[in-house]
Amino acid sequence: MINCSEAKKISLVSILDKMGAKKIKQNNREIWYISPFRNESTASFKIDLEKNIWFDHGEGKGGNVLDFVMRYYNCDLKKALQILDNDSFSFHQPISHDEAIEKEKNYEIRAIKPLTNTQLINYIQSRYISLKIAEKYCVEVYYTLNNKSYFGIGFINDFEGYEIRNKYVKMCLGTKAPSYFNNNSSQIVLFESWSDFLSFLTLYPKAERHYDYLILNSVGTLHNVLINETNNYLYKCTNRESDICIKNTLYKELKYDIIICCFDNDEAGNTATKKVQNIFPNRVKDGRYLYPNHKDLNDFINTHIINV
Repeated sequence: MINCSEAKKISLVSILDKMGAKKIKQNNREIWYISPFRNESTASFKIDLEKNIWFDHGEGKGGNVLDFVMRYYNCDLKKALQILDNDSFSFHQPISHDEAIEKEKNYEIRAIKPLTNTQLINYIQSRYISLKIAEKYCVEVYYTLNNKSYFGIGFINDFEGYEIRNKYVKMCLGTKAPSYFNNNSSQIVLFESWSDFLSFLTLYPKAERHYDYLILNSVGTLHNVLINETNNYLYKCTNRESDICIKNTLYKELKYDIIICCFDNDEAGNTATKKVQNIFPNRVKDGRYLYPNHKDLNDFINTHIINV
């Protein structure tokens, strides 16, 4: 089991995002959320990115990662360490400025290139993801951040932001948003991250054009994908007359006969899957039967001998 020192290094942002907490505003120093402890209309919960601590102004209380887990799950220290040790929240705190830079643009993308960099290719192969698949969906992004130069694997989202990954960094350049691939299918597969999407295509390359795909890039985007009917991810573009009216509420027509959820095998993944199932009853399949004893699809292919 991890110890207290190791637990405190786990990123609070990763925990809140995987819980689906609603992010309201952020810069390179702090992020404000709707409090996960109660219903509220004005964000009162803040994370200090540099110190990796939280403070809830509504309660006048705060603390570190362990304090948050004990408060959220109403448990003792031993149980909190067990929760954090189950690999549900295995995104460790990076250098402070690498966590959240979506709103305050303190970066500049200098170049975008095809995926050829040896270090980045080694990273892809270390994740057991097909290089052929990665080359199709990913690029190399060279950027400056706080006047320092970096590079990483880039996966573009629908707001033209880039999910950036390398051996040391997990971050987003630009606005956090889903990534959608439309193959005109009647079935769609939902993933939390692009690494799971590419892992799926590594396992099932013939399925690439069989489904539509929606990569959330964070379970925090799930609410808008499911609830906000102005998006065209899951709903058809229809005129008002063709919308369905139930109990004086208009509902747009769903695009898909089947929605397959391939989320993580953890508490956040359970919550996200149930949320989709509740909103679209009889349309949803839990795709986690493909990797029942593994955290996610990438963990599955990492623990099996795959010829990529």
